[in-house]
Amino acid sequence: MRLPAFCRLPTREDVLSKRPLGRFTHYLARPVLWHPHRHNVARAAAIGTFIGSLPFFGHVLSILLISLWRRAYIPVGVVMPFVVTGPLTIVPFFFASYELGFWLLNQLGLAPAITVHYADIHAMVHGQISIMAMGDRLWHAYLLTWLGSLILGGALALILYFGVLGGWRLWILWRLRRRRLHRSRF
Repeated sequence: MRLPAFCRLPTREDVLSKRPLGRFTHYLARPVLWHPHRHNVARAAAIGTFIGSLPFFGHVLSILLISLWRRAYIPVGVVMPFVVTGPLTIVPFFFASYELGFWLLNQLGLAPAITVHYADIHAMVHGQISIMAMGDRLWHAYLLTWLGSLILGGALALILYFGVLGGWRLWILWRLRRRRLHRSRF
């Protein structure tokens, strides 16, 4: 059974056939970027998770450039931001990032006096406060979210990196054990 096009990872040939890439295709033609190995998949998962956790646009381009530099498995790296901050996880993730950033700055005694509360967001959504009047508050919230995202994304990337390495090793041991059991039966 073949998956729909939006569920499949792009192959090397699919990416290299894109015309806008032009003179950059020779960078993407390296086989190490397209063949999954334990270390390059773990690197790609960590890179994609960390970059995907940051609140900015351009995740895919950033991940592609870092994956080229670090020789990571490109398909996994490009998919990870959609796993980390997908439609169901983006709000809780960035709320946790905001709270972590605020808590950290509060512990250091550097927390901004201007914060965003639920009542402010409610008033802005219902047109009682303009977005321009909320400018300072939103800017401080964005900076707090960046700080929390750096810490939370870094921690998740480290956990995922070592989790992929350990999971891959367990999978190989399981396959070897299964192969030995299968040979001993005959």
